[in-house]
Amino acid sequence: MDKFLGPYPYKTLKKWISLTNFISESVMKMLQPESGQICAFSEVLPVLAGKHTKDRVEQNLPRYDTECKSYAEGLARLPKMQLKAGTEIRFTEIPKQMYPHGATPEEITRHSLDLSYALETVINKRYTNQPQDVLGELQFAFVCFLIGNVYDAFEHWKMLLNLLCRSEDAIGKHQVLYTSLISVLYHQLSEIPADFFVDIVSQDNFLTSTLQVFFSYTCSMTVDRSLRKKAEKFKVHLTKKFKWDFEAEPDDCAPVVVELPEGTLTD
Repeated sequence: MDKFLGPYPYKTLKKWISLTNFISESVMKMLQPESGQICAFSEVLPVLAGKHTKDRVEQNLPRYDTECKSYAEGLARLPKMQLKAGTEIRFTEIPKQMYPHGATPEEITRHSLDLSYALETVINKRYTNQPQDVLGELQFAFVCFLIGNVYDAFEHWKMLLNLLCRSEDAIGKHQVLYTSLISVLYHQLSEIPADFFVDIVSQDNFLTSTLQVFFSYTCSMTVDRSLRKKAEKFKVHLTKKFKWDFEAEPDDCAPVVVELPEGTLTD
């Protein structure tokens, strides 16, 4: 039987297992494209045919040979595209509304700060029987980006991680899941340079702000002692390895200094 098998790089076997150990066969079949192929760039097709001038006239689009006077006009000339059926990765949709319909203003505020409701929505959509399978989706997205260079997978990884880290109530409810999340992140962050997560324009680090919230939740006395201890060790590891500061006050919590014009204040 061995002669029919392809060569495998056993030196990287342990690393591969650490990056994929929560991706079960059922999770893989659910997430992978129907075509069975994952491409760095999604295959798209025009919504309507536009190969010939008469097609563009029927769609009220300008001719290709007319002058383009602005960038906006250039974009308007491009045909509308859609993903080719069966080629997209079938990630779980992240709720755009983080609170239930009919929520009061107080509930909207609470669910916007603690994303547990939105996370439970994701878990109940696909992973009711096995909540830890959501980590399989997190790993699947990361591997698709790391090996397949799928940028959309990286964006989904960020959104899903943000959901997991900012769900205070869920941390107390799914403590086994969150203990495993720390292990998953430990291995994932070993594969990417520290400065990769820093926004070029704003210099904000997505991970430090997200994990800072997570660590503030895990230090609560309502969280299991073993999870608190593991989270603290992980924070120390990240601080030492990447020099990330999790103790600084987040920018959105810092006091705002307002300078008033002279003469505004009077005795």
